[in-house]
Amino acid sequence: MITVNAIDHLNITVSDLQASIDFYSRLFGFDIAEDCRGEDRPYVIMGRAGVGWLALHAQMDEELLNGGRINHWGFVVEDFDGLSGRLKSLGADVLYTDRWPDGVVEYPRSRSVYVADPDGNEIELTSHFGGALG
Repeated sequence: MITVNAIDHLNITVSDLQASIDFYSRLFGFDIAEDCRGEDRPYVIMGRAGVGWLALHAQMDEELLNGGRINHWGFVVEDFDGLSGRLKSLGADVLYTDRWPDGVVEYPRSRSVYVADPDGNEIELTSHFGGALG
């Protein structure tokens, strides 16, 4: 069994990135922790340290049918070392092994492994809450 310590974030595709930033800032007081609006696929990560994070990705061609879409959610897990092997022994398919042979994605301040549930919903299992952004 993998021990989950917290729900970490939701990764959402939005139709209007600036409108979503304004909405979450105005209603919930969320601050931007990472601003990547200048990237090929613009996004921001916003929220509050110790509370939760939203990764808001700008809509790409025909990505949205009716409103926003949850791309994946993240859990902070205990004992990240060896996670990929434990997941496989529990019968989970580790995703993205075509890019990362052991399935471990290295971010600047954290590491993640991705799996899918039986309905194909993607789940990110991460070593640090909020990617250690705050």
